[in-house]
Amino acid sequence: MSKLDIQLNGFKVELSAPTFKAYVQNLPNSQELKSFIELLGDEWFFHWRKGKLYGIPKVTNPQKPFGQREDFICNEHLQFLSSRINYLLPVIFSRYNPLKHKPFTFLAQKKELISEVISTVKNLPDIISSFKVFPKYILEPKIFEIQNDESGIGLFLRLKTNWQIQASLSTLQNEGVELRDLYVIRRQCTRGQRRLVGRIDRLSEKIVYLSDSFDKIDSIDEEEVWLEGSKASFSSCLKAILGYKYKNFESALNNEQSNLLIGPAVDTTITTMHKFLASNSPLDIAPGLQGKIGERIEAINTKEYQSVITGSSVEYCFDAARTKRSPYAWVGIEQYGPFSRQTFSKKTPEIIVFFPDTEQGSVENFIATLRDGISIKKRENDEYGKVEWKEKSRYTGGFAKIFSLVNPKFILQPIPWFKNTQNKPATVYRDTIELTLASREIMPDAAMVVLLDNHTRLPDSENPYIHSKSLLLMAGIPVQEVRLATINQSKNDLQYTLQNLTVALYAKMNGVPWTVDHDLTIHDELVIGVGTCELSGSRFTERQRFVGITTVFRGDGNYLLGNLSKDCTYDEYPNVLRSSTLSILQEIKNRNGWQPDDKVRLVFHAARPLKDVDVANIIAECVDQVGNEQNVEFAFLTISHDHPFTMLDKSQQGVNVKEGERKGIYAPERGTILQLGRYTRLLSTNGAKLIKRPSTPLPTPLLIHLHPKSTYYDLTYLSEQVLKFTSLSWKSLLPASDPVTIYYSELIAGLLARLQDVRGWSPAMLNIKLRASKWFL
Repeated sequence: MSKLDIQLNGFKVELSAPTFKAYVQNLPNSQELKSFIELLGDEWFFHWRKGKLYGIPKVTNPQKPFGQREDFICNEHLQFLSSRINYLLPVIFSRYNPLKHKPFTFLAQKKELISEVISTVKNLPDIISSFKVFPKYILEPKIFEIQNDESGIGLFLRLKTNWQIQASLSTLQNEGVELRDLYVIRRQCTRGQRRLVGRIDRLSEKIVYLSDSFDKIDSIDEEEVWLEGSKASFSSCLKAILGYKYKNFESALNNEQSNLLIGPAVDTTITTMHKFLASNSPLDIAPGLQGKIGERIEAINTKEYQSVITGSSVEYCFDAARTKRSPYAWVGIEQYGPFSRQTFSKKTPEIIVFFPDTEQGSVENFIATLRDGISIKKRENDEYGKVEWKEKSRYTGGFAKIFSLVNPKFILQPIPWFKNTQNKPATVYRDTIELTLASREIMPDAAMVVLLDNHTRLPDSENPYIHSKSLLLMAGIPVQEVRLATINQSKNDLQYTLQNLTVALYAKMNGVPWTVDHDLTIHDELVIGVGTCELSGSRFTERQRFVGITTVFRGDGNYLLGNLSKDCTYDEYPNVLRSSTLSILQEIKNRNGWQPDDKVRLVFHAARPLKDVDVANIIAECVDQVGNEQNVEFAFLTISHDHPFTMLDKSQQGVNVKEGERKGIYAPERGTILQLGRYTRLLSTNGAKLIKRPSTPLPTPLLIHLHPKSTYYDLTYLSEQVLKFTSLSWKSLLPASDPVTIYYSELIAGLLARLQDVRGWSPAMLNIKLRASKWFL
């Protein structure tokens, strides 16, 4: 067995005793905790769990009594001890003013990235020094169980960046920054105040008027707020201030961030933090119990137990028997054709192309290339030294040949832009599309919308693509966006763009480009993604409405259908989710012909369930109700990149890019699966070979958590299935960082939120004609 050198970004907290003394009393209602903290909090540390309130005295002889003193076994109360350790961290870092107490977060004020950029990019205006990017350290105690029955507490370190804009709003406005729709935060917060204030409508005479806010605040004094230091705010401000210099500035800032976040830099930071924490331990956790900061947590395999494995490699499949396979998606399509070549019902699809009439020549050339293919010949010498010209194109034959189609029709429909440049682009596009569709008896199978580059940057309320997409989707027509910059690429770049574009276009017309290898041992297996979309676009909760998003796949990744629930309030969401899930499961049961006593496996993937909504319990009830005649295996997985864990493979020295430069150093191999707990795995989806450049930060693994209500428990199988589903994205030939169950839901949510800005938009057709279409790619 080869030795794996996988380390985590945390350190084991070594407890000095197996037991500790603390105080406890019954407290069934957690809402009463606040009053205890207000009354006794200066002398006691409290932790509530499962109807009991636990306390540890902060002082030697507390004057205010609480609970009954008992002896507790450490391993049975690791959450309590973790919470206590988090409380003690500010004492160790007393020199730092915490940004957040849970998890403990602080800034490294001595290192500031913009000042480094200013020293390398010359002749920047003075206002740039008002923009700050600090390293942000997040320390969080978490329970881990790399081997069954060996639980412990680890102190995990994440490194991110904190962005601040310290120029006044008036100064920014005077520099040409458009403040409207950006967000403001308080410069100083009093206890209980939110830092985020609202969204700017306008600034006038030192008063910030708000279009949206918490607590229905209409305005606030300019001196009380800063512009929110988000990446969106940075981009908006710096593009206006720097103009043509912005690109060089952004590149230099990215380089500074990469020096902080690539594998070796992360490893160095963890090592430095370990030395500091070790020198400041042990921590006095409770009477009779201390915690010493131990060594880095490693995943070590033994003969008796494997804590880390590498999942089997994913193969792309191009026929129902799974005999036509390839390790690469495009190679397989070129060799075998798409998976659905025999069953695809639109052998001669009609695709209408809307484009600005000012670019007709470029568009005609592009469509001819898409239809007929690209020829790129390179000169080579054969074994006898004879010169030969060999075909090296990665897009030969064109759309029809590659996807087994017969004479696909591309209908060119100009948008009269030349004589309408004074009008809003969205209006011109919309009027043309309405007239075109009204004149047709039969709708096309798909549409392409070509955009001028400057039109793509317009806000959604004025964006011609969003307006065109809304109109075409309501007519049941999936849409593919194409930018002029894409059309005018060199042949060498265009060949790769056309691979991705044609795969997405084929999938939007209900085609199946490929599936993955899948050995089915039961009657039916479905993998179902559960997501949500906040329709309002508001960050201020009282205005939010939600739509449930469900995507259904066969176990081999074949997309069956997508479904949107009706929009609802937060309080209504659980009932809407229940109704929607029951309807979908019943439809699938009928469609797939489940018979009594059939063995069926249902695997649900969810990203970020809404707070206080127990999605898993709701779905488990639906599964019981619909599958009461079948033998149903049920698994509910929460899958997320938002967690405190990082994996480093110290044996991975990266992939050579050019002399002296390597990418993906310390990035675990794609498919690395590490047990973090009995119900939890970490999965690496982006190894060194897939990382794009040496400056790319160390990838964050997926955290996969199996809900205890599940009845199917094989986390190795389920984790490998998640890995396979990252290879099923038909938006690109490369694997996605998330499984398509999650990724597709996010794409749908993003488009639904944007389409809300279009007057007259209705998503009804998405549940009728476009249920099987991947319209969101």
